[in-house]
Amino acid sequence: MNNKKGSAMVEASILYPLIIGAVMAVIYIMICMYTGAAIKANLDAELRNKAMEITSIGERMTVKHSFNPQDKYGKKAFLEKISFTEEFHVHMKCLSAHAFHSYRGNSMMPKNLARQHQGTVYMIDEREYIRKADMIVQ
Repeated sequence: MNNKKGSAMVEASILYPLIIGAVMAVIYIMICMYTGAAIKANLDAELRNKAMEITSIGERMTVKHSFNPQDKYGKKAFLEKISFTEEFHVHMKCLSAHAFHSYRGNSMMPKNLARQHQGTVYMIDEREYIRKADMIVQ
């Protein structure tokens, strides 16, 4: 009963699949988070540019080290179509944007996964804001 030759093999056959599965799960979660960051970065940039286009206030900034993904996960998410709607919140005009992205999971998750991101920016007309603030003060 003191034969320990096969015990290391049994332990390894139980632990190695668990360790490999845990590493794959962590990598897959990181890919999902990266894809979400790419969608949100694109949504925020396009929302800001669309607000500047509507209000004719501000200027388009070019950043030297901007977020421009080159891999298959980020590039597909970064080029997603964004829908814009103009709304009024608390007597202020705002621009809302929605981006929907679906992607097929790898071997760990065979179903399609979908994510929806949204963002809102308030378009404040400074002249109108100052005029209303002056009316309140007087």
